[in-house]
Amino acid sequence: MYQQMQAYLSKEIYPFHMPGHKGNPMFIPQGLAKLDLTEIPGMDVLHKPTGIIGQLQESIADFYGADESHLLVNGSTAGIVSAISALCGEGRRIYAARNGHVSMYNGIALSGAVPIYLVPEKTPDGLTGGIKPELLDNMEEGAVVFIVSPTYEGFVSDIKEIAARVHSCGGVLIVDEAHGAHFKFSDTFPVSALDLGADIVVQSFHKTLPALGQMAVLHVKGTRIDRHRLRYFLQVLQTSSPSYMLMGQLDYILQMLWKRPEIFEAYVSRLKGLRMALANSDGLAIILSGRERVGQCGIYDIDPGKLLFNTNTEYKAEFIAEKLASQYRIQIEMAYREHLLAMTTVADTDEGMQRLWGAIGSLNIKMEDIHYEPENHIRTPRKLPEMVLTPGQAMGQEAEVVPWKMALGRISGEMLVVLPPGIPMVVPGERIPKGLMKLAPEVRVLK
Repeated sequence: MYQQMQAYLSKEIYPFHMPGHKGNPMFIPQGLAKLDLTEIPGMDVLHKPTGIIGQLQESIADFYGADESHLLVNGSTAGIVSAISALCGEGRRIYAARNGHVSMYNGIALSGAVPIYLVPEKTPDGLTGGIKPELLDNMEEGAVVFIVSPTYEGFVSDIKEIAARVHSCGGVLIVDEAHGAHFKFSDTFPVSALDLGADIVVQSFHKTLPALGQMAVLHVKGTRIDRHRLRYFLQVLQTSSPSYMLMGQLDYILQMLWKRPEIFEAYVSRLKGLRMALANSDGLAIILSGRERVGQCGIYDIDPGKLLFNTNTEYKAEFIAEKLASQYRIQIEMAYREHLLAMTTVADTDEGMQRLWGAIGSLNIKMEDIHYEPENHIRTPRKLPEMVLTPGQAMGQEAEVVPWKMALGRISGEMLVVLPPGIPMVVPGERIPKGLMKLAPEVRVLK
């Protein structure tokens, strides 16, 4: 593993993908390995912080406008599962955005909650849009609602209106804002859900800020949450031996960005210049997506830090991504069907952005150069799979592993997921659609 990682790094491929530090030494403190400490005197304890960890959490809460902020040392996953577990018990209904990350479904399964799915609209080019507030018009009293905003592609829902509707019926709103930790640093980006009425917001600092992998934060605001119960589940789901190296580096980069706002201002300036250059590029392969999507398909705003491209011709994205890596030494975040996604952060350099602009301007790929297996042309059914059992019920049933073709039409006993971004096509307890594209050689199905 280590040798392969070193071999990859020797190619000097520029990362337009997570984690957000991009390997930029400006955001990596010297002697990082020496920060790998433990709960010795003076280092505080994650689950009952009274010292430096508590101070860092208070500083984060002050900046983001939260009542409490909790460090998550194994990503947003722990925060999402903890939030759902704290708010949902056996049989409790949760109105959940169907484009939720696998951690949302795991939280539903572990808590025994019954999901009522909120289905985002599809954009004309096949992407998942936002959640329209009117989907919440007929909620039951005291509902728990889970929304993803922004989406993986950077689409933001109307959280202010959604929160108003949730609270009008005495409900609680959880927002998976994993891809929005940077919003608070500049008015160029959308407004954070925490400022728009959300009760719990989970952010991955390692995705769009220059933190090391796994670092995330859960914010709580308002009086609708039983915070003692939430803290209990955070203790259950997080290690008692957190990485002080990860937490220390997070403090390092936050202090830098808070004390030197010109760093983020320079990033915003570079980003605007890059978007303008890409929009005027002579490249024939891809088209940069922008604010023309706002107001359509539940999309209330977009994150300009996500560079979303459409090939304008189906089934070219993977080929273009390979060309970007092999010919231009650029690795993007995602290539799927006709879309490509490049992620930018404050850690991106002028050289990296110029390399991307030059590569896009040089692309001129013809369809006859591309060869695909027929299976790549199978589209995912747009109708939700039939839910026969809740995720929690399904996980308690006997199951067997069968080849993919034999699994079609059976009830799934596992998540069938496309990575990235980690959004399940089929959830445990759902019948696997017969037209579903092949996601695995074998599948666990219920007997």
